[in-house]
Amino acid sequence: MDRFQSFGAQHLLSVAGLVAAIAIMCAVGRRFQGASSRTYELALGISVAVLWIGYQVYDTMHRGFDPGHSLPLQFCDLTAIVAALEFARPRRAYHALAWFWGVALASQAVFTPDLTAGPDTVGFWAFWLYHLFVVGAGIYAIAVRGFRPEWRDLRLAIGLGFLYVAVMFTIDAVFGLNYGYFGRAMPGQPTLLDHLGPWPIRVLHMVLLGTVAMVLLWLPWMPVRRRAR
Repeated sequence: MDRFQSFGAQHLLSVAGLVAAIAIMCAVGRRFQGASSRTYELALGISVAVLWIGYQVYDTMHRGFDPGHSLPLQFCDLTAIVAALEFARPRRAYHALAWFWGVALASQAVFTPDLTAGPDTVGFWAFWLYHLFVVGAGIYAIAVRGFRPEWRDLRLAIGLGFLYVAVMFTIDAVFGLNYGYFGRAMPGQPTLLDHLGPWPIRVLHMVLLGTVAMVLLWLPWMPVRRRAR
């Protein structure tokens, strides 16, 4: 119980719990109307913000400050900010980023988590709560808000994604860090990165796969837009 093992029963139960929690979050959101809906969504946005801040503080106090892991520069950190904004202040841009970044990209951490802490640690629960909101925000936008991705939404997500890669790759290369997993170091657990080749070619493969994943999440909505027109 003190260590997490990827692809085992514990992992499968965690993913099942995450899916169930997202379904409940969306079901509750669909039941609310008017002012009650806005209160519920604002509470979700505040919850994400509190979790984001709380975990940054906890991690720094638990492991000490280290530029290698203490700065909130990981992609899931950025997507958590998007999720908080998406819940609290619904805007099309936030819906787009929550859908494409959260569901297409950040969800990879759910399937191949870089996690070693078990259920008897704060880190374990913080990780899964984090990804409940990070992945759930995009699904909420589709299931509750009625967001339907268009080409402009995909362009926004890919363009800002390329910007993030460019900035983080430069920072990692100059300072020897590994934010966004664009540095030389590899995750401590088995992940998809193990099969993408050596650095820096690995980063190019990550970008290509991430772009393909976002496009695949956009393609199913093309017939929907045609029928709407």
